[in-house]
Amino acid sequence: MTVWGLVIGAGAVAEDVTRHLRSAMPTCRIHRCDTAASANAWLDTLGSDRLACVLALFPSPEGDPDDVFLPIIGRYPKARAIVSTREDTLTGVAALADRRKVDLVVHESQLLSPRFLQDLSDQIRRFTDSAGIPLPQSTSTKETFIFSTPQSDDEIMATIVAGIDDCLGYQPRVTLPAGVRLTIEGEEAEEAMLCLHGQVALERESHAGNVLMHHESTGRIIGLLSLTDRREAFFTSRTTTEVTGVRLTFEQLNHVIRTRPETALLIAVLLIRSLDRRLRRAEDIQIEKVELTAQLEQEQEELRRTYRQLEAARAELMSQARFATLGELASGVAHEVNNPIGAIMRSTDHLLDDIVASLEQSTSISSRVSQAALQAALASAPLSTRQAREERRRLTDLTGDATLSRRLILAGVTVPLLADIMPTEIAGEERTRLLAQLERSASIGSGLRNLRSAASRINSLVDSLRSYARPDGDPLADIDIRETIEDTIRLLSHRLRDIDVVREYDSIPPITCHPAQLSQVWTNLIVNAADALQDAPEKVLTVTTSTPEPGWVRVTVADRGPGISPELLDHIFEPRFTTKSGRVHYGMGLGLTISKTIVERHGGSIRLESMTDGTVATVDLPMEAS
Repeated sequence: MTVWGLVIGAGAVAEDVTRHLRSAMPTCRIHRCDTAASANAWLDTLGSDRLACVLALFPSPEGDPDDVFLPIIGRYPKARAIVSTREDTLTGVAALADRRKVDLVVHESQLLSPRFLQDLSDQIRRFTDSAGIPLPQSTSTKETFIFSTPQSDDEIMATIVAGIDDCLGYQPRVTLPAGVRLTIEGEEAEEAMLCLHGQVALERESHAGNVLMHHESTGRIIGLLSLTDRREAFFTSRTTTEVTGVRLTFEQLNHVIRTRPETALLIAVLLIRSLDRRLRRAEDIQIEKVELTAQLEQEQEELRRTYRQLEAARAELMSQARFATLGELASGVAHEVNNPIGAIMRSTDHLLDDIVASLEQSTSISSRVSQAALQAALASAPLSTRQAREERRRLTDLTGDATLSRRLILAGVTVPLLADIMPTEIAGEERTRLLAQLERSASIGSGLRNLRSAASRINSLVDSLRSYARPDGDPLADIDIRETIEDTIRLLSHRLRDIDVVREYDSIPPITCHPAQLSQVWTNLIVNAADALQDAPEKVLTVTTSTPEPGWVRVTVADRGPGISPELLDHIFEPRFTTKSGRVHYGMGLGLTISKTIVERHGGSIRLESMTDGTVATVDLPMEAS
């Protein structure tokens, strides 16, 4: 079976090497190419996997060894790469070395030497072994490393001791019990112990006491390394079982090694094996150390995370304790506020009854107009901004006085109301007097309505305070949600004094809800919008109601403020999170958190959308509360 060898190089040296290899290696056919390009072209015609070796001569105009060999090795990965150089230093083989393919390096001056022929034969044999290709005549005999032996440590030690007995005469075997120190750390060693049986541990002193460094990896010759340059012992070696061995001074060892060189080789084998075990153990310990360090860091991070969670839980418990105290105070305040509010509501009702009764006793046109205006103002529904603007225009057309129309709208007087209660046959000063009387009566009605609404609102807030401790304390009711919004706007009029509130109310059916709780939602949203408009050039707040789909109502509160940044918007519903930092506000950053909780308890949803030109809060509620 034929295998091939390829020589890449031009000139006399390449030609001489090729002729020499062809004559000296009959089992391998040698082919030479001047360049790497022609070599790859020749390999295209070879078409087999029997390329045993490639010898390339450098320096080469085609580049570094990596440039020449990598394309060939990619095609023939089992081929042996042999690099020849005339320089004292070889470079450009990083990629080959990384792939473990720098199989043989030879100086150009040694290419015709017998040693190179033997090395090349060894490389071809390695190729045939890895490729499983039998050769009729072996190019070389397979050999092992000089320090590699099939003998066990016990067998090698028995051979060494037999040689010592032959060289020095029989040496008495010393038997020692467990716990005996053979060398002491920091003290000079003068002899070595060749252990035939038993085990010895190597220890090092530390601030934490003696540390076991080696036991299974101790080795069979104790003290040999300390004898190499007459230095102090690095370890304290201590017997851990009964130990039997031969004790020799370094002078005796010198004599044995000079007389029997083969003993030195066997001692070196034992020493290499011992150091190999120690090194492997040290590497295992290092890996274990890295793994333990990583595990420790992970556990530390887990402890830090747990600590942060405990701190958050502690803060939450403290907050809950403060809220519990606040709840007790609120309960007391609610009890104290409830009585005067009840008196205000009763007085308002009595005052209304007395005014109506007084007006009913008179049969004059003025009394009838005042009574009708008063009742209409008490029962009037809130108008949207667009509706109010339209009514004001119609009133102006009817009365011819824009200022009076504005006052009438503020008093709650509309065109239908004016048409129903104002006699058409009256004109002149009498009509002007009746209009003034109508305005005053409607204003009284609106004022009584606001007073009743405010008292009812305070009463609802008291009930809401109770509902925190008793969830069923705020009963469900069917209400027109626009009324709760309008009541909230009235109660917040002091916060909305410089803000244009635009109402866009669609006709929506009543919904079943907890009115006091939803009023708290509207309060939080409108207060937040008013705060956002504090420094805005255009102070417009728009409240919209609609029915986005059957069975649902939607309320939006939009402002034209500076908006909220996206990184803050993600945390807007978190407890104690506020975007009002840097200003003096009274609050705890809980408004939107509480609002979200209330809306979700009603089976609805709340979301905020913000851009640079404002923020829109959208609340969707089912008509039937969950």
